[in-house]
Amino acid sequence: MRRAAFLLLAAALGALGACSTAPGTGWSRAGDLRVYGAMHVYERAALDQERLCAGFTPDSTRDAWEREFGVREAAVAAALEARYGAAALAEARATWAPRVACRTLPDPAWRRRYARLLRLLELRLQLAEEEG
Repeated sequence: MRRAAFLLLAAALGALGACSTAPGTGWSRAGDLRVYGAMHVYERAALDQERLCAGFTPDSTRDAWEREFGVREAAVAAALEARYGAAALAEARATWAPRVACRTLPDPAWRRRYARLLRLLELRLQLAEEEG
């Protein structure tokens, strides 16, 4: 009887993967607007790295970013605006972002962090399905 109860509890906890305390799951517990604000901090850092460190023009950088993320980010922004309102979304977007020092090459981690948070919001807002 105890074993069956333990297995049932283990299955229930497994189903609640979003409550995980495993490393790397911190954003899963953050509010949508905080994730959205952080996502834009990472975006600004990535764009600065590409413009200031790699020497890409502002137009080419913005065009490439728009091609890669524009439609997805617009869908997330529309869903968040519908849920929280335009003022809350604008406030989240206005999060202060520090400048990131240049290295020999731009650091791709900023772009990856942005993409990861964008994906998290897409999943939360049910704009995309989980892979695998």
